[in-house]
This record gives sequence, structure tokens and C-alpha cells, in this order.
Amino acid sequence: MNGYGERGSGYGRPHRGRPPSRGGPGFEGGRRPDPRGRKQSCPPELREAFIEARDFLAGLIAALGLPARLSFGGVDPARDGRQITIDVRGIAERGNGGYRRHEDDREDDGLAILIGKHGATLDALSAVTNAAMHRGESRDLFFAIDVEGYRQRRIATLRSIAQRCATRVRTEGVALELEPMPPSERRIIHLTLAAHRDVATESTGLGSQRRVVIMPRGSSMPPVDEEDEESFQ
Repeated sequence: MNGYGERGSGYGRPHRGRPPSRGGPGFEGGRRPDPRGRKQSCPPELREAFIEARDFLAGLIAALGLPARLSFGGVDPARDGRQITIDVRGIAERGNGGYRRHEDDREDDGLAILIGKHGATLDALSAVTNAAMHRGESRDLFFAIDVEGYRQRRIATLRSIAQRCATRVRTEGVALELEPMPPSERRIIHLTLAAHRDVATESTGLGSQRRVVIMPRGSSMPPVDEEDEESFQ
């Protein structure tokens, strides 16, 4: 089964040898959308850093020949500071020389190249932007790139998968092993279930095969490799 794909059932494969558990509801964390649906404004104290990062990213995108509009997408707490999201939206040329938004194409338009498989290219763009910006007063600021709302839709999908898998783990008393994911997506699974009363999560595997195991809380896991820093008990 596909443990985490857009079209899959959302369930991972059973991870053998786990004791049963009983219990209650899960927890869904993370950023909540603005209920008023208003466009967010960059805080004044972050505006200079945001503009610099935006212009740097715009140069990379322009070099690929992709017409796009970049704007402030929000700010969130990060482990060592704050994270600013740069929102990238496609624009298409009008016949009169003006521009209009791609309203229906989303990531299926020419900006798909900026997303990559499971957001891998977005992660790379974020890494490059952060490397360019992490100097001087910007060292406590981090930047995440989103294209046509891909990340928010993907986060919602991963949270739904985590919750459905947690329900199965709780009711069937089995551990489930999800499909391999990049670090940013494994973290979403971990955080979504971090406060769950009945299940725990742990990452296992190496490199591109690293994945999350969801198990009954209190059950034992086989030893994991030394690089594992993604255990949420």
C-alpha cells in the first residue's frame, strides 16, 4: 500500500511484533490559517530581511525563465528563531502585455519544476535561500518556500494520514511503517502525533529510505541508527 502518497489510502504497512494498546483521540498541531481569509502583512521588523530573501529567490526563479509573483506568506516560530514563508504564485501574460494569475493550474503549470517530487525542489530552494541569508542579524531567521499553496495542501494531507494511521494503530494494536519521506514531511507526522495519548512515532532507516513508524505508546522499537533525532515519545 502507499503509506503517504496523494492517491493512496493513507495507511502504512504493518510493523511486526508490536503489543496492543487502547485509548483516545489524537492531536493535530501546526499553523492554523487566518480565519478571516485576509492577506498577511510582513511585520515591520522583518520586512528588510524578507525583501532581501524575496529578491534573491526571485533572481533564481527568473533565471529559469518562469514568470512568478513572490509575496509574504506568514511567519511561524522555529526551533532557533522564526521562519518566514515566501509565497510563489504563477502569472501568465495577457494579450495586451499585462499579466493575470494562473487560477486553476496550481502546481500543474510551469511552476511544477519548483516543487519537485514530494517537494524536494522546494526544500532545496529553501536551503539555498537560507544559506544566502544566514549572516549578520538574519541568523535567527529561516525561510521556507511555497509554490501555489503546495506546502499547505501537502501538510493537510500528511496530517490526515497521520491521524488515520494512529487510529488504526490504536484500534488494531499494530505498529505501522509509512513509506519513505524527506525530513520536512517526517517532521509533520511526528508533530501531528506528538501529544497523542496512545501512539508514539520514531524514524528508522537510512538516507532516502528513512521513514516514520507509528506504534502503540510504550511499546519497544528495534535499535535505530545513530543519526536518528526524530523520536517523539
